[in-house]
Amino acid sequence: MLASPWDRLSAVLPSEAHEPWLPTVLARNAHTAYLSRHGSPRTLESFRERVPVVGHEDLLPWMECVERGESDVLFAGRPIAYERTGGSSGGAKLIPYSAEGLGDFQRALLPWLAGAVRSHGVIGRAYLSMSPATRASERIGEVPVGLPDGAYLGQAAAILAAVTAVPFDVAAIPDVARWRAETLKHLARAGDLELISVWSPTFLLRLLDDLAEPRSIWPRLKLLSCWASGASRPFATALAARLPHAHLQPKGLLSTECVVTVPDEEDRPVLTPHGFFEFEREGRLHLADELARGSVYQVVATTASGLYRYRTGDLVCYEGPARSGLPVLEFVGRGELASDLVGEKLSEPFVTRCLEGVAGFRLLVPEPEGDGYVLVTEAGSHADSEHVELRLSGNPQYAYARRLGQLKALRLLEVERLFERYVEVQLQQGVRLGDIKPVALRNERTWTASLA
Repeated sequence: MLASPWDRLSAVLPSEAHEPWLPTVLARNAHTAYLSRHGSPRTLESFRERVPVVGHEDLLPWMECVERGESDVLFAGRPIAYERTGGSSGGAKLIPYSAEGLGDFQRALLPWLAGAVRSHGVIGRAYLSMSPATRASERIGEVPVGLPDGAYLGQAAAILAAVTAVPFDVAAIPDVARWRAETLKHLARAGDLELISVWSPTFLLRLLDDLAEPRSIWPRLKLLSCWASGASRPFATALAARLPHAHLQPKGLLSTECVVTVPDEEDRPVLTPHGFFEFEREGRLHLADELARGSVYQVVATTASGLYRYRTGDLVCYEGPARSGLPVLEFVGRGELASDLVGEKLSEPFVTRCLEGVAGFRLLVPEPEGDGYVLVTEAGSHADSEHVELRLSGNPQYAYARRLGQLKALRLLEVERLFERYVEVQLQQGVRLGDIKPVALRNERTWTASLA
């Protein structure tokens, strides 16, 4: 029997570092402009004492130096690539990558992939979602902006090219309609498909809408990996119902900036060792061994690509230690996705809970003018806006503002092909198709006009 290409995956896994992560990064980058400004700390204690907690805006002057081609600004040397975030709560942000930073992505993700393949006995082909090249080619100096999905795979990319059901070059098709047609053509012929790995479950659900009897097409499908927490949860449930013969494994927490968690052997999202993480709650910062079970924290990450004590905007709930001793951190939403028109301070995790029971994709957005909110749903959803408003009033500030007449009653807006329209708007803003996340709340006043 011929060996499967998957058998070679373990041979190309990045070697694990033997030195503690944070002291190694601090020593490597001690001479950089940013760390020199803060006394070039070398220890955990001095790092936390001298280096401030920051957001992206705080780093813009340093980012501009990097973009001008200056060396040794945030990390040793110059970036090998840049990536833009999706801009889920505002404008897109430019993130530089060092070679070591990109290596940490690979050290976090590839062992997960190898372990999942081994645990589920995958020997056939896979579909690893590749977003179409909808963005114009861009460079800053000689450095590319935007990495192909395969860049995060390192040496494993060649192995995965041999098992992919959809050729990687399909991702180079800039026209979404043609990319979609080619993707569907290859998936319809992949009778030996055993693994699907996508980010957003809505991405795959939309593809399944145009495949007749996908369960019959892929009788050998064993493993399905996608986001399944926060606002993605109901869509992951719908996906599992359409492909019930496959095991659905929730993905960990990954952003443009860094990997925070990866699934362990029990499918629980555990903190990766390839980075340094603190957790903020009520103005206090905690280390991983100081977390309280059931409490929600904002992630503060330090990366090898020069983000030091950086608020990612992600909120996680600590669910206790895994068997390995690593903390289990369930993603609950984006802390920066919030809306505060008159002091009501609605957060995305809260809005997600309020919208439970509303079928399909749904979104709470501010009125284009004045004070109030619009519940945007798929046409024909017949959502009960009064019930949603009652749940929103579980926020005392929202209830108070409604009683005083500061906020108008919740308005319902049904939109044909809502999620497709949402995707189109995001694509126009430069977001990659595979990166478009289902969210429950947006705080821009432009959405009702954009989706109409």
